[in-house]
Amino acid sequence: MKVKVENLNKSFNGLIVLDGINFEVEEGSTAVVLGRSGIGKSVLLKCIVRLIEPDSGKVFIGDVNVLDLNEQQLNEMRKNIGFLFQSSALYDSMTVRENLAFPLKRHTDLSEKEIEENIKEMLALVGLLEAIDKMPSELSGGMKKRIGLARSLILKPKVMLYDEPTTGLDPVTSKEISKLILDMQKQFKMTSIVVTHDMVVASSVADNIFLLENGNFVFKGTPEEFMQSDLQIVKNFLSQKL
Repeated sequence: MKVKVENLNKSFNGLIVLDGINFEVEEGSTAVVLGRSGIGKSVLLKCIVRLIEPDSGKVFIGDVNVLDLNEQQLNEMRKNIGFLFQSSALYDSMTVRENLAFPLKRHTDLSEKEIEENIKEMLALVGLLEAIDKMPSELSGGMKKRIGLARSLILKPKVMLYDEPTTGLDPVTSKEISKLILDMQKQFKMTSIVVTHDMVVASSVADNIFLLENGNFVFKGTPEEFMQSDLQIVKNFLSQKL
């Protein structure tokens, strides 16, 4: 599914965070939204799935404007959208198996056997089948990200959104998560949007990069174009991150 955002605006208490955002992500490609911490990257991601309501604009997932949907229609649309939260958002009181089973039981008619097969398949893909009976409290930060990713992908979404997937992780684990995002992209051929300020992630997974500053994109282009850009704002960002 293609994602297209038109003239998206969002303010909080008079402070403009998103100021007429426009961008497109072609079906099956990966866009990375870069920007400093607190600049509004996560707000943009949450506006796309209406976890935060935009003030105005349009958000198309495929041919459907998400902002026109009622609650029931929105919930139906969200089955096609995976969201990896910054915190991984696992249920602390559930085992890994139960965390992955939750969306399947809620949104499908699969049998218990089919649910178990899906869980084991997805855990094998992220390399954590052995963690199936562990509690979230027993997992490292990197393991939680992997389990969170597995749960986000369990319904085979057509669109995948990643909110700061490597925040708080060491450089080695960050590279592992980046590779995993790339592997999952190739396997499931989803349309993906990755919000980050991590250039390792951006250069690893992006087909296109969008740099957010002062409520709008100041750069749109390929990773190669980004690295070679003469724009001072891009040079400033790179000098802080490299």
